[in-house]
Amino acid sequence: MSERDRLIKRIVEEKGDKAIPALIDLLFEGDAQMADIVTDALLELDCCDQIIKRLDSEMKKEDKNPSIFYLADIIGEKNCKGGIEYLKRLLNLVETEEEAIIVHGSLARMGFKDSEKYLLYELENEPSQDMIFDVAVALSYSDDKDIFMAIAAKASENKDLIDVLQSMCEKEPALYALLPDELREIKNDKYK
Repeated sequence: MSERDRLIKRIVEEKGDKAIPALIDLLFEGDAQMADIVTDALLELDCCDQIIKRLDSEMKKEDKNPSIFYLADIIGEKNCKGGIEYLKRLLNLVETEEEAIIVHGSLARMGFKDSEKYLLYELENEPSQDMIFDVAVALSYSDDKDIFMAIAAKASENKDLIDVLQSMCEKEPALYALLPDELREIKNDKYK
């Protein structure tokens, strides 16, 4: 277990749900590395109501803090009941394609098909290789064969997508059979 994993486990075990408000505050005060640790800890806790409440509060402020997109990601990852309406409202506040991908990714994980279509369109039409990777990661929750094949089609021009495909195969081993021969070099024999 890594030191990071031990830290997250310790926060969850020692503080539990009582730590949620302080952890949410850290999302807005810390750096990206801290935010990643805090996000992982929050994913282990029963925090949906508090995350949604904070997202609502932050969206009402005149100056948008970019950390609200961590909240959006957590809502999607935890499939927080009642979160869809807040995420749809957040879409009206996005200013960059990166922010849109985060929010659409969360909505897609929660079953919002319009967001899945948006991400699939972006995957197929985005010229930036970095953005293609971000979109593929946002779609990687899916076990849909068409989404898997769309990501596989882009993997020949963006080798980082092989990691995304491998992650999808780990969650749904039946997808491995769909890989084109040239991509079957995924280094995990358990799918063969």
